[in-house]
Amino acid sequence: MNIERKDPLTHLMPGPPIAVLAESLFLINLMLLPGLAFVLLLLLWWRYHDHADPLVRNHLRQTVVTCIWGGGLLVSISVAIFALGGLDNPWSWVIGVLYFVLFHAGLIYLGVMGLVRAINGHSWRYPLVGPRRDD
Repeated sequence: MNIERKDPLTHLMPGPPIAVLAESLFLINLMLLPGLAFVLLLLLWWRYHDHADPLVRNHLRQTVVTCIWGGGLLVSISVAIFALGGLDNPWSWVIGVLYFVLFHAGLIYLGVMGLVRAINGHSWRYPLVGPRRDD
């Protein structure tokens, strides 16, 4: 199946709007409205997961799976750090805060890269936590 794409030099946003929305919701979930943006992303996936455009399916699948894995890893490892080190140990706080900030910043960085790929009409796979692409 060949999907016709607009010329990127003559249009402001050559990527499909649903793919761009999925990546935008991923970033909003990380930075502005955690939880609410995740629910909206799940609703978007539920509505469009079988979309005809493979680029839309790619970005929806990548963002939903990465949100689930990223959130799970972020919470579980943070809890493990404090469970093993104790809440009264200052080194637990140093390691826990450093881990949380660096992992969170990494997800934001990858989300921006995914958004750029969606805007430009390219597929994307999140490293390590993203599922394999179908193409």
